[in-house]
Amino acid sequence: MDRVALQTLREEMRDDCRVVRDALRKAEARFARRDEVGYESCAHQLCRLYNAFEQMGLRVAKAFENSIDDEQGWHSALLNRLSLRIEGVRPALIPGEAKPPLQELKAFRHVFVHAYELVLDPEKLALLLKYARQVDDGLAGWVEAFIENVAREQGMEW
Repeated sequence: MDRVALQTLREEMRDDCRVVRDALRKAEARFARRDEVGYESCAHQLCRLYNAFEQMGLRVAKAFENSIDDEQGWHSALLNRLSLRIEGVRPALIPGEAKPPLQELKAFRHVFVHAYELVLDPEKLALLLKYARQVDDGLAGWVEAFIENVAREQGMEW
């Protein structure tokens, strides 16, 4: 990867962080309505938040490994891969402790998108909001550390 490609990736990832933050802000505001419409909108924003994170992960995989297969189970495989340092290729994007909240958000997105009939539990949404805050709190720092580590590992002046 050259410097321009890394700068481009950094800016795309920063934009993904912006979408995550916006989705969290909207999810919290919708949840605060404390009604069915608010809960449904909150759930939609939580899915949007995870989608933005997953898009970021696909950018990383495409830039470095270029081998995400569109098979069943790739969503989990991607999340696992992002927590791995791949020697000689790239550092990990997320720390291991970030996986559980991201797995919860991924699982919720799957249920929300595929459920034929779903009653949203405000207590579960509150827990998912907690997980979303954990992701948002760390994400920008993880991105910056990732980019700096890539530059260092590849001998780029940054």
